[in-house]
Amino acid sequence: MKIITTAILLFITSFMWAQQKVYFNEDFKELPSQTNATYYTVYEPNGKGTIRTTYYINDSIYSKDYFSNYKKREIDGTSERWYANGKKEYLAIYVKGKQEGPQTRYYESGKIKRVENYKNGEFVDGKCFDENEAEIAFFPYYIKPEFPGGEKAFYDFIASDFKKPNNSIGQVIIGFSVELDGTLNHFEVIKSVNKEIDLAVIKTLARSPKWIPGKIDGKAIVMKYKIPITVESFEGKQSKNVRTKMED
Repeated sequence: MKIITTAILLFITSFMWAQQKVYFNEDFKELPSQTNATYYTVYEPNGKGTIRTTYYINDSIYSKDYFSNYKKREIDGTSERWYANGKKEYLAIYVKGKQEGPQTRYYESGKIKRVENYKNGEFVDGKCFDENEAEIAFFPYYIKPEFPGGEKAFYDFIASDFKKPNNSIGQVIIGFSVELDGTLNHFEVIKSVNKEIDLAVIKTLARSPKWIPGKIDGKAIVMKYKIPITVESFEGKQSKNVRTKMED
Protein backbone atom coordinates (compact mmCIF):
# COMPACT_ATOMS: atom_id res chain seq x y z
CA MET A 1 0.00 0.00 0.00
CA LYS A 2 2.84 2.38 0.86
CA ILE A 3 4.52 1.71 -2.49
CA ILE A 4 1.26 2.42 -4.35
CA THR A 5 0.72 5.66 -2.40
CA THR A 6 4.27 6.82 -3.15
CA ALA A 7 3.81 6.08 -6.86
CA ILE A 8 0.58 8.07 -6.92
CA LEU A 9 2.26 11.05 -5.21
CA LEU A 10 5.15 10.98 -7.70
CA PHE A 11 2.68 10.88 -10.58
CA ILE A 12 0.72 13.82 -9.18
CA THR A 13 3.92 15.83 -8.61
CA SER A 14 5.13 15.16 -12.17
CA PHE A 15 1.71 16.03 -13.59
CA MET A 16 1.58 19.31 -11.69
CA TRP A 17 5.10 20.23 -12.85
CA ALA A 18 4.20 19.43 -16.45
CA GLN A 19 1.08 21.62 -16.29
CA GLN A 20 2.68 24.64 -14.64
CA LYS A 21 3.18 27.53 -17.07
CA VAL A 22 6.00 30.06 -16.82
CA TYR A 23 5.28 33.28 -18.71
CA PHE A 24 7.75 35.51 -20.60
CA ASN A 25 7.69 38.81 -22.46
CA GLU A 26 9.02 39.23 -26.02
CA ASP A 27 12.61 39.49 -24.66
CA PHE A 28 12.14 36.29 -22.64
CA LYS A 29 12.17 38.02 -19.29
CA GLU A 30 10.05 36.02 -16.86
CA LEU A 31 6.70 37.54 -15.84
CA PRO A 32 4.61 36.83 -12.73
CA SER A 33 1.44 36.19 -14.75
CA GLN A 34 0.00 35.96 -18.25
CA THR A 35 -0.50 39.73 -18.41
CA ASN A 36 1.64 41.23 -21.23
CA ALA A 37 3.16 37.80 -21.96
CA THR A 38 4.32 36.83 -25.45
CA TYR A 39 5.33 33.25 -24.63
CA TYR A 40 4.83 30.61 -21.97
CA THR A 41 6.90 27.54 -21.17
CA VAL A 42 6.00 24.12 -19.81
CA TYR A 43 8.57 21.76 -18.27
CA GLU A 44 8.02 18.02 -18.07
CA PRO A 45 10.26 15.17 -16.95
CA ASN A 46 11.06 12.21 -19.13
CA GLY A 47 13.24 9.16 -18.62
CA LYS A 48 16.41 11.01 -19.65
CA GLY A 49 15.85 14.40 -18.07
CA THR A 50 13.60 17.34 -18.92
CA ILE A 51 11.61 18.45 -21.95
CA ARG A 52 11.17 22.21 -22.20
CA THR A 53 8.40 23.29 -24.56
CA THR A 54 7.68 26.96 -25.22
CA TYR A 55 4.50 28.25 -26.86
CA TYR A 56 3.37 31.53 -28.30
CA ILE A 57 0.67 33.00 -26.09
CA ASN A 58 -1.93 31.79 -28.62
CA ASP A 59 -0.85 28.20 -27.81
CA SER A 60 1.03 27.51 -31.08
CA ILE A 61 4.45 25.96 -30.49
CA TYR A 62 7.59 28.13 -30.46
CA SER A 63 10.37 25.74 -29.37
CA LYS A 64 11.10 22.31 -27.94
CA ASP A 65 14.35 21.16 -26.32
CA TYR A 66 15.44 17.94 -24.63
CA PHE A 67 17.78 18.32 -21.65
CA SER A 68 19.72 15.57 -19.92
CA ASN A 69 20.63 18.08 -17.18
CA TYR A 70 18.42 21.13 -17.10
CA LYS A 71 20.30 22.84 -14.24
CA LYS A 72 23.41 22.88 -16.42
CA ARG A 73 21.29 23.59 -19.54
CA GLU A 74 22.81 20.49 -21.16
CA ILE A 75 20.78 19.68 -24.26
CA ASP A 76 20.87 16.02 -25.26
CA GLY A 77 18.70 15.35 -28.30
CA THR A 78 16.88 17.68 -30.66
CA SER A 79 16.45 21.42 -30.34
CA GLU A 80 13.68 22.86 -32.52
CA ARG A 81 12.04 26.23 -33.10
CA TRP A 82 9.01 27.35 -35.15
CA TYR A 83 7.82 30.61 -36.68
CA ALA A 84 4.48 32.09 -35.62
CA ASN A 85 2.99 30.82 -38.89
CA GLY A 86 3.72 27.23 -37.84
CA LYS A 87 6.64 26.69 -40.24
CA LYS A 88 9.84 25.27 -38.77
CA GLU A 89 12.60 27.84 -38.20
CA TYR A 90 15.43 25.73 -36.79
CA LEU A 91 16.49 22.15 -36.11
CA ALA A 92 19.70 20.98 -34.44
CA ILE A 93 20.94 17.85 -32.71
CA TYR A 94 22.98 17.83 -29.49
CA VAL A 95 24.91 15.06 -27.77
CA LYS A 96 25.68 15.81 -24.12
CA GLY A 97 25.48 19.55 -24.68
CA LYS A 98 27.51 19.67 -27.90
CA GLN A 99 26.13 20.08 -31.40
CA GLU A 100 26.52 17.00 -33.58
CA GLY A 101 25.65 16.67 -37.25
CA PRO A 102 23.64 19.16 -39.33
CA GLN A 103 22.01 22.29 -37.98
CA THR A 104 19.32 23.53 -40.36
CA ARG A 105 17.61 26.93 -40.48
CA TYR A 106 14.60 27.76 -42.65
CA TYR A 107 12.88 30.79 -44.16
CA GLU A 108 9.30 31.48 -43.07
CA SER A 109 8.23 29.97 -46.38
CA GLY A 110 9.66 26.63 -45.28
CA LYS A 111 12.59 26.69 -47.71
CA ILE A 112 16.07 25.91 -46.38
CA LYS A 113 18.06 29.02 -45.43
CA ARG A 114 21.34 27.51 -44.22
CA VAL A 115 22.87 24.20 -43.20
CA GLU A 116 25.87 24.01 -40.87
CA ASN A 117 27.64 20.79 -39.93
CA TYR A 118 29.13 20.20 -36.49
CA LYS A 119 31.30 17.52 -34.92
CA ASN A 120 31.70 17.30 -31.17
CA GLY A 121 30.49 20.88 -30.86
CA GLU A 122 32.89 22.29 -33.45
CA PHE A 123 31.80 23.89 -36.72
CA VAL A 124 32.91 21.85 -39.76
CA ASP A 125 31.37 23.51 -42.82
CA GLY A 126 28.15 25.03 -44.10
CA LYS A 127 26.05 26.33 -46.97
CA CYS A 128 23.68 29.29 -47.34
CA PHE A 129 20.74 29.66 -49.73
CA ASP A 130 18.54 32.51 -50.91
CA GLU A 131 14.74 32.37 -50.91
CA ASN A 132 14.80 30.93 -54.42
CA GLU A 133 16.85 27.98 -53.11
CA ALA A 134 19.99 29.09 -54.97
CA GLU A 135 23.25 28.65 -53.04
CA ILE A 136 24.96 31.91 -52.03
CA ALA A 137 28.30 32.72 -50.39
CA PHE A 138 28.47 31.27 -46.90
CA PHE A 139 28.68 33.60 -43.90
CA PRO A 140 28.60 32.74 -40.17
CA TYR A 141 25.20 32.86 -38.52
CA TYR A 142 26.58 34.37 -35.32
CA ILE A 143 29.37 36.97 -35.12
CA LYS A 144 30.18 38.37 -31.69
CA PRO A 145 30.98 42.06 -31.10
CA GLU A 146 34.65 42.93 -31.40
CA PHE A 147 36.94 45.67 -30.16
CA PRO A 148 38.61 47.37 -33.14
CA GLY A 149 41.97 45.69 -33.62
CA GLY A 150 41.02 42.55 -31.70
CA GLU A 151 41.80 41.22 -28.23
CA LYS A 152 45.38 42.49 -28.01
CA ALA A 153 44.29 46.00 -28.88
CA PHE A 154 41.60 45.76 -26.19
CA TYR A 155 44.13 44.58 -23.58
CA ASP A 156 46.41 47.48 -24.54
CA PHE A 157 43.55 49.95 -24.19
CA ILE A 158 42.60 48.68 -20.72
CA ALA A 159 46.23 48.71 -19.56
CA SER A 160 46.76 52.29 -20.73
CA ASP A 161 43.44 53.75 -19.56
CA PHE A 162 42.55 52.00 -16.30
CA LYS A 163 43.63 53.83 -13.14
CA LYS A 164 43.55 51.76 -9.97
CA PRO A 165 41.72 53.83 -7.31
CA ASN A 166 42.84 51.80 -4.27
CA ASN A 167 44.90 48.78 -3.25
CA SER A 168 42.06 46.27 -3.49
CA ILE A 169 42.60 43.18 -5.61
CA GLY A 170 40.24 40.64 -7.16
CA GLN A 171 38.08 40.04 -10.18
CA VAL A 172 35.26 42.29 -11.32
CA ILE A 173 32.86 41.15 -14.04
CA ILE A 174 31.03 43.84 -15.97
CA GLY A 175 28.14 43.20 -18.33
CA PHE A 176 27.12 45.68 -21.00
CA SER A 177 25.46 45.93 -24.40
CA VAL A 178 27.20 46.76 -27.65
CA GLU A 179 24.85 49.06 -29.54
CA LEU A 180 24.32 49.19 -33.32
CA ASP A 181 26.69 52.17 -33.61
CA GLY A 182 29.39 50.36 -31.60
CA THR A 183 29.01 52.32 -28.39
CA LEU A 184 28.83 50.51 -25.02
CA ASN A 185 25.74 50.95 -22.88
CA HIS A 186 23.72 49.51 -19.98
CA PHE A 187 26.64 48.61 -17.72
CA GLU A 188 25.96 46.08 -14.98
CA VAL A 189 28.21 44.83 -12.20
CA ILE A 190 27.89 41.05 -12.23
CA LYS A 191 30.74 40.41 -9.81
CA SER A 192 32.13 43.14 -7.59
CA VAL A 193 35.50 43.89 -5.97
CA ASN A 194 34.30 47.12 -4.35
CA LYS A 195 32.44 50.22 -5.53
CA GLU A 196 35.60 52.17 -6.35
CA ILE A 197 37.17 49.42 -8.45
CA ASP A 198 33.84 48.62 -10.13
CA LEU A 199 33.28 52.26 -11.07
CA ALA A 200 36.84 52.68 -12.36
CA VAL A 201 36.39 49.68 -14.68
CA ILE A 202 33.04 51.00 -15.94
CA LYS A 203 34.53 54.44 -16.60
CA THR A 204 37.33 52.86 -18.61
CA LEU A 205 34.87 50.81 -20.67
CA ALA A 206 32.71 53.91 -21.23
CA ARG A 207 35.76 55.64 -22.76
CA SER A 208 36.36 52.71 -25.11
CA PRO A 209 36.55 53.35 -28.86
CA LYS A 210 33.46 52.19 -30.71
CA TRP A 211 33.27 48.42 -31.14
CA ILE A 212 32.33 46.49 -34.26
CA PRO A 213 28.74 45.42 -33.47
CA GLY A 214 27.72 41.77 -33.41
CA LYS A 215 25.64 40.16 -36.12
CA ILE A 216 23.05 37.40 -36.28
CA ASP A 217 22.25 35.96 -39.69
CA GLY A 218 24.09 38.80 -41.41
CA LYS A 219 22.26 41.61 -39.57
CA ALA A 220 23.85 43.87 -36.96
CA ILE A 221 22.03 43.69 -33.62
CA VAL A 222 22.38 45.05 -30.12
CA MET A 223 24.24 42.29 -28.30
CA LYS A 224 25.06 41.68 -24.64
CA TYR A 225 28.65 41.03 -23.57
CA LYS A 226 30.45 40.45 -20.31
CA ILE A 227 34.10 40.92 -19.41
CA PRO A 228 35.99 39.63 -16.36
CA ILE A 229 38.87 41.90 -15.30
CA THR A 230 41.32 40.74 -12.68
CA VAL A 231 42.96 43.57 -10.74
CA GLU A 232 46.19 42.49 -9.08
CA SER A 233 48.46 44.05 -6.49
CA PHE A 234 51.30 46.20 -7.75
CA GLU A 235 54.44 47.94 -6.59
CA GLY A 236 55.04 51.18 -8.39
CA LYS A 237 52.95 50.21 -11.39
CA GLN A 238 49.70 48.46 -12.19
CA SER A 239 49.35 44.85 -13.24
CA LYS A 240 46.14 43.53 -14.80
CA ASN A 241 44.91 40.43 -16.58
CA VAL A 242 41.92 40.90 -18.89
CA ARG A 243 39.91 38.24 -20.66
CA THR A 244 36.59 38.41 -22.45
CA LYS A 245 33.75 36.03 -23.23
CA MET A 246 30.25 36.28 -24.58
CA GLU A 247 27.33 36.41 -22.19
CA ASP A 248 25.28 33.18 -22.12
